[in-house]
Amino acid sequence: MDLTLKISGQRCDLSLHPVSPKTVERINTLGRKFYTKKYIHWWRNGNTSTCGMRFGDDCAVHVSLDGTPIDFNTSVIADSAVLLRRRHYLESKARYLALLGYDDEFCTMFWTWKNVQNFDPARFDFFVHRWDRVLNEEDYLIIDDVRYDGSFADEQDWGGSCGFSLVDPRIIDLDDVRREMGIEIAASHAGDDATAFPDEFPQPAAAKSVPFLTGKGPYNRPVRGANAVGTRSCTVCKNSIRVELRIKDDVIQEAGGLAEGCDYSKECLDALSRMVTGMSVYDCYPITNEDLHPRLSRVMPKLDCDYFTVGALKLALRNWEKAAA
Repeated sequence: MDLTLKISGQRCDLSLHPVSPKTVERINTLGRKFYTKKYIHWWRNGNTSTCGMRFGDDCAVHVSLDGTPIDFNTSVIADSAVLLRRRHYLESKARYLALLGYDDEFCTMFWTWKNVQNFDPARFDFFVHRWDRVLNEEDYLIIDDVRYDGSFADEQDWGGSCGFSLVDPRIIDLDDVRREMGIEIAASHAGDDATAFPDEFPQPAAAKSVPFLTGKGPYNRPVRGANAVGTRSCTVCKNSIRVELRIKDDVIQEAGGLAEGCDYSKECLDALSRMVTGMSVYDCYPITNEDLHPRLSRVMPKLDCDYFTVGALKLALRNWEKAAA
């Protein structure tokens, strides 16, 4: 039997980004116009975001088996919620975070599992983030993903979007949060200037570990026996980045793939391949594009290749997890 979970309501895509005092001033001055000053993919496709369906009174949840509706107690969704934590920010020297994104895109999301036997609603496992503390709104829950009987859905899709409105950018002073939680405040906030937004961020010579790759051909580093593959397309050049991994005993034995786009995408894939080889898959899940930056000869914020290279890695890890489940 085919098991389908259908959720209709407001889709959210919210993210938190460390920003410099200069950018805080810029956001406070520009307000919503700040979105026009930075590529939308800076927040929408980054790895500090929570994207999913908001769960609340306006959310409709339906479960069916081969098209036949099944009674389902939605209280288990709220019971699964965990408080959104960005502990690495609190323990860093960052001073400010910017909250960006949207939370009002009305649409419907579907998850379908094939060949389900002996359906049991208790086998649902909801990944729900609680944004109460960040947004100062009680029971602000976002359904990020769902598993059934330990497996992610065989098919996932969404549709019926009616558009969305971007939220007003909001600044969070991490020192206020640290005081509230009793965390020691750093004497200085190093790296503030590095989170501003020039066209390029030149890296110190010591941080450059690979040359900037040039050439007309693609970067092609196939991994023999790859058991994890993920592909994302860059929004600027429209070319794809494919990450290939060979994983054994939860450790990445070899990493590579194919980058068919610009020179920057080739260097990002090369840097990522070198970085994750030998790492535990569990240490790779938290990787963001910022972890790539010290390994690049230059960082180009106007190109989103670093975001999508890491995105391809995350898809590869998820596909490996689904296959191993």
